[in-house]
Amino acid sequence: MIKTVENSNGIVRFAFKEPKKLLETDKKKESLIFLHFSYGGNRFKYSTGYKSCFMDWDFDKQRIKQTKVNIINANEVNEFLSNIENVVKKEYSRLIAEHLIVSNKILKSFLDDYLNKNVVVNNSKPKTFFEFADEFLELKSKEIVDVTKRSYKQTLLKVKNFGIENDEKISFNSFDKTFVINFIEYLQENDFSQNTISKHLKNLKTFLIEASQKRLIDNLDFNIKDFSFSPEETTAIYLTEIELSQMLELDLSEKKHYELARDIFLIGCYTGQRISDYNGLTKSSIKTINGKEYFSIKQKKTKARVNCPITKEIRQIMNLRHNGEPPRKILEKDLNKYIKKIGEILKFEEKIECIYNKGGKQIIEQIPKFKLIHSHTARRSFCTNKYKIKMPVYDIMMFSGHKTEKEFYKYIRIIGEERASYIVDSGLYFNL
Repeated sequence: MIKTVENSNGIVRFAFKEPKKLLETDKKKESLIFLHFSYGGNRFKYSTGYKSCFMDWDFDKQRIKQTKVNIINANEVNEFLSNIENVVKKEYSRLIAEHLIVSNKILKSFLDDYLNKNVVVNNSKPKTFFEFADEFLELKSKEIVDVTKRSYKQTLLKVKNFGIENDEKISFNSFDKTFVINFIEYLQENDFSQNTISKHLKNLKTFLIEASQKRLIDNLDFNIKDFSFSPEETTAIYLTEIELSQMLELDLSEKKHYELARDIFLIGCYTGQRISDYNGLTKSSIKTINGKEYFSIKQKKTKARVNCPITKEIRQIMNLRHNGEPPRKILEKDLNKYIKKIGEILKFEEKIECIYNKGGKQIIEQIPKFKLIHSHTARRSFCTNKYKIKMPVYDIMMFSGHKTEKEFYKYIRIIGEERASYIVDSGLYFNL
């Protein structure tokens, strides 16, 4: 039986939209939480806008269970429920004390005003995503506590810094699966924990749901379901030297957009740079040192200057298709889309095991390698392939720009049998 919270002037309880018996048959099914207020023989029902499920709901306390560590905003939701419980009872008491009329319509209007639902919003699109986010936070200031507001602001700062370091202007249409992949890797490179990464994606999701409802997002590739932290986004692969050669030799003359993406991507594979540095090189980036050609690059993230040798493969790419110069810059989302298609054409179909948790269960999925190729694969391929031929780590780091070995080893993608073979072939540890 559901416990009620009594007041001399009324009774407040919180319950799901769907019947309890129905939700008990599917304990993970989410349902809207409604406030029910009984007064003077009348019943008032009001949607809180929040959802929960049977397994996460404490039916005695009528709050989300505090022990559910996977529910990041449980405290936020519970505090919101307590707030509207208190204000509706206070408002009812005030109306009675002042001998004013009380009706469901009056109570609804009061709660709408309290939650800013009656505020007339300027429907013109904000100039930027960040302006929209700031306005949204201001509008919700009565609903969220200071610590939650700070958390949202920290997320916005992370997104802003991500854009700056990757030379990308963040707009409403920046947010697609490619953004999720790159943003997660950016946070990982900066040593943020899984919980912190999950928190930032959840916060960002809040802004994007609101933006989507207001039809501010025109990107057809936008899918709010992509904004969760799962191994599909974090399972990083590399391409072997053989695979890179196959990609280099593939005739894409009939698909110039694929050809351009392939050429830019391969330059990343042969230089070890981030996409913000290898996408958009120009003739002025070329420098001669002791008779050898290099790309002289000031890395956007670290501001460090690195000199990457122009290999025979890079020179071949520039001479055959780009008048001896680096390929022109393209959008990162286009590069990611086309490079996957190229991997599919080349039948890079090796199954990569991805393990993640969903609904409290461990899911193991086999994903074709070509589906996991994206802009960061270039940098990982460079580091891993050089490591495999036993190039000293500090020498690789000189070109890749990694500052610490800990950071560098995140890029090395040899595992299982390949890792064992690498160690044995070094000849240092086993008497064979």
